[in-house]
Amino acid sequence: MNAVVEVNSEHFEALFREHYEGLGRYAFSILKNQSVSEDTVQKLFVNLWEKRKELRIQEIKPYLYRSIYNLSMNELKKIKKNQLHVEISERPEVSGSSDSSNGILQEELEGKIEQALQTLPEKCGEVFRMSRFSEMSYKEISEKLDISIKTVENHMGKALRLMRIELKEYLSEVIVILFLLKGW
Repeated sequence: MNAVVEVNSEHFEALFREHYEGLGRYAFSILKNQSVSEDTVQKLFVNLWEKRKELRIQEIKPYLYRSIYNLSMNELKKIKKNQLHVEISERPEVSGSSDSSNGILQEELEGKIEQALQTLPEKCGEVFRMSRFSEMSYKEISEKLDISIKTVENHMGKALRLMRIELKEYLSEVIVILFLLKGW
């Protein structure tokens, strides 16, 4: 069995020198962007330094490479989310085009969403609005309504199923509007 590695200032500097370049290449192989890769490796070492007193690592190299993989995947998700936001905001029906038919379509869609929300059972609709429009977590909703998180999940599942049925012909437009309402 390998000894547990404790990260102190001397060990940290040696780890940085030994692994920085290799971790950077690995991050680049995932992210395909040198600057983002370097930032990701730096973030790993900052996290490592900040958690040095709590960490007890059996094998340091696999730990570092798994950590850089996870951080890189999180960065990819952020990048894709930002790209989606840009693509959505550049769509003519979202970008505030002066074309009146787009405005009418958006108003019609908002009306359909409100109608669909009205068809939900009262508690189900309340949970849906708190989650989607007030951006509350399931935990916050469960505490505010004094119900279990599992009940919140059940209400959300039911609300989403019913909304999907009610809005099936408008689904692509609904997705765009929900992204915009969430600030993505």
